[in-house]
Order: sequence, then C-alpha cells, then structure tokens
Amino acid sequence: MGLISCESFIGSRFDDPRDTISNEEVFDHFWQEFSDYYPYFQHKNVNWNQYYEIYRPLVDSVSTQEELFDLLEQMVYRLKDGHIVLESPFNRYQYYDWYQTDYNGNVIFANYFNYQLQEDESGVYRYGRIQDILYVHLGSFRGSEKPFNELAQIIASSTKDTKGLILDVRTNGGGSDVNAHIIAQELITSLTRIRWIRYRNGPEHYSYSRWISNELTPKQRSYEQPVVIITDRSVFSAAEDFVLALRHLPNVYVVGQFTGGGSGNPMTRELPNGWILKVPRWQVADPLTKILYEGIGLEPDSVLVQRTLDTTLGIDRVLDFSIEYINEIAN
Repeated sequence: MGLISCESFIGSRFDDPRDTISNEEVFDHFWQEFSDYYPYFQHKNVNWNQYYEIYRPLVDSVSTQEELFDLLEQMVYRLKDGHIVLESPFNRYQYYDWYQTDYNGNVIFANYFNYQLQEDESGVYRYGRIQDILYVHLGSFRGSEKPFNELAQIIASSTKDTKGLILDVRTNGGGSDVNAHIIAQELITSLTRIRWIRYRNGPEHYSYSRWISNELTPKQRSYEQPVVIITDRSVFSAAEDFVLALRHLPNVYVVGQFTGGGSGNPMTRELPNGWILKVPRWQVADPLTKILYEGIGLEPDSVLVQRTLDTTLGIDRVLDFSIEYINEIAN
C-alpha cells in the first residue's frame, strides 16, 4: 500500500540534469540533511558522524547512479524509519519492515455483516452494526476532510441508539492528522492534550526545541459509550496519532497488537542531482508520560493476535473480543 505520498518530480532537476554534480556532492548533501533535521538519532542510538566515516569512503567505488542510490539506501535503512523516502527516476526506497497485518476484510464483510457493510464514496471507511454496536473500519486518513466530517456525523447520530463503538484501524497507514483529529474530537468530552511534539533545533544531533503541547477541543455532544480501538503493526503515522489521542480516555480500550511506530512528520527536500528526499523532523511523545514510541509502536491494553486457524474458520478473534468487551461493559 502507498503509505506515504511523495511529490512528483515536476520542477525538479530531473528536468535539467547537471552533469557536473559529483557523487561526493550528492552524498554530502544527503548526509547533511539528516544531520541538520533528523530527530531520532539519540532515541535509536545512532552515531550519524560515524556513519559518515563508514560510508563516505565507499563513494569512491561508485560508478553509476544506481550504485549511488543503493549506497544511500543502505545507510538510511539502518535508521529503520518508515517516514524516510528516497526517490529517483529509476528507484524508490522506503522502509516497510514494520508493516504486518492479519486483517481480513472479507471475513468481516461476509461473516459478521452478511455483506451489508456500507462504504463511503471515497473508500476511506466502511461501517455497519453488530447488534447495537457500531463498527467502523477506518482504512486511511488520506484525502479531503469531507468523508471524515461525514463519518463524524454518523458517529454523533449513533450516540443514543448504540451501546458501543468499535473503531478498527488495522491497515491504516496514516495520512492527515487533521482528518484523524476530526474523528477523535467526537470522542473527547473536555479539552484534551493529545500529544507532545518537539523539533530538532540546532546543529547538535541531540538538540531540540522545547516540548509543545497539542490539544483538542470536544464537540458539543460527545460519544461517551464504550469504545474499542483495534490495532496492529499496519497502523502507522497519522493513524497512530489517532490512537495516541484517544488511548487514555476512560471509555476507550485498545486491543490487538502494537502499532507500527512511525511519528517523524517528514519534510520534502531535493538533492543536488534532483532526487527527492523525505526527512522526518519532529518527535512525538505520549500526552501523559512523554515516552517516545518511534520504532516501537503504541502498546494496546490487551495484546491479541489473529491466528491462521481463526481466519480459516472465518473468525476475527480480535473483533470477537471487542464485541464481548462492549457487551460486558454495557450490561
């Protein structure tokens, strides 16, 4: 799946290549971009200066642009960061090793909703009812705000005639945190801190800005019945922002597996040869503990793994748990 979009090369130096640019110049510029902006060297115990000493001499043996790309890819692979993107006319690198999911939409569609799930026009979400429980599979936070405002209205209108809400964000690789927060606002009842952020600040690799608190204000009427959020390792970026904003609410319970662990908020840069680079620039921390989750993920309240046998039998084990949990709380 296309987890992180990348701008096109229109207007880049691909349109007017410069033969005078050396591989050394490209490498140095690439290394410097991370040196200036990357926020997680300390968190990941990475000595970026040492990486320069290791990889810079290898540039002498590079004879093609493909080999140069491979060298840069090898260096940033060790950061294990799904927000880093390197793109050339002939190749694209992005770290995907974090991604894992056992979600099977066909099982849910057929066996839990008898093929009656409703889907919005953009394909961002599907929803339906299991008894008196509203189930929503939120597959992405990409695109315009319109479908998310519509979903917010669906959740708001179900407040009086449902006993619980299941928000399944498995396979949600992120998008816009604005869209994520449109839905989160439906569930908070008071001004709520949803995260701490801070930027790399200064030439030192371990220098940062002050911590900045981000808050959300509630809607006039909030959904206060029990809410279960289903997660796994495919949940990433803005989808993790969504979980982070809600996981400490008293009526919210998170079940499944750790999320993917991506929080860097990348900015787009251009290398001297016109290649496109995305470099994360901030840290995100838990709103209560200030603990970083980059490369680790957000831990659910209950860890539950879908087994191969469950899928074979047409069962979603995590969804079954969620239904039972809400029924127990509501009764």
